[in-house]
Parts: sequence; structure tokens; C-alpha cells
Amino acid sequence: MIKNNFDKTGTIKAMAIALIVTLAGLAILGWQYQQLEEKRLPALEEELERQKEDIEKGEAQRVLEGFMAIRADGNRPMAMLYLTENTAEQEAIGQFELLNNCQSYKVLNFERMSENSFHATVENCLEGIASFVELIDLLKVSDNYYIDSVLLAG
Repeated sequence: MIKNNFDKTGTIKAMAIALIVTLAGLAILGWQYQQLEEKRLPALEEELERQKEDIEKGEAQRVLEGFMAIRADGNRPMAMLYLTENTAEQEAIGQFELLNNCQSYKVLNFERMSENSFHATVENCLEGIASFVELIDLLKVSDNYYIDSVLLAG
């Protein structure tokens, strides 16, 4: 008869050690992955917030540019669509001229004032007349920006 020299306890010990080493390796890799994600997640959130800010600013700037172009064209009904009630009242009492016939304009400053508003400083150039500066506030109402205030600077 052939004798079986198979050591069952040695094999079990080797398998147990291999299993423990494998589990320890997985735990270490999981911990490293978690550390990487904890560092990467704030960076991703910050990038998303910056992109959202850029989109909001772009929307507000497009409204300002559209408003200024319509003012230059002299289209009063279309220009009124850009105004809030506050700005319509300002125009009605003569605080600014809605149709100012400006031939060109230059946005000197454009900045966020709050979560739903921007402030612009705009230099208008009239044909044959010196330029003047207006302070224009934009307000977000129901996902759209509107001109909320127009004041002459100075």
C-alpha cells in the first residue's frame, strides 16, 4: 500500500494565511481609494460650482447685451420686455431714458452681487455727444434675468 503523506493542517494554514493576506490587501486598497476620493470630491464639487457660476454670468451678460442692442435700435416694446416693474417705474419717472440712441457701449465692470443678481457698469457713447456711464442691476426672476435698475453714474 502507498502511504499518503498529505499534510492537511499545513495546507489549511497556508490557505488561511493567503486568505488573510488577500483580505488585508483589499482593505488597504479600499482605504487608499477612499482617501483619493475624499481629496478628489471637493475638487470636483468646486469645479461644478465654478461652471455653474460661469453659466449664470453668461446668461446675465446675454440679457444685458440684448437689452443694450434693443435700446440702440429704438424698439421700445421689445426693450420693455427686459425690465422688471422697478425699472419700468424708474423709466416712467425719468430716472433714465429707455431709448437713448447710443451708438456703442462698453461694459466696464460686471460682477455678481448675490445669488440672483449681477451689477454692471456700462459706458454708453452717443453720436456727437460725450459718453456717459450707467449702473445697471440685473435680477434673476423665475430662471430668467431682467434689468432691475438703471441709474446714471455720478
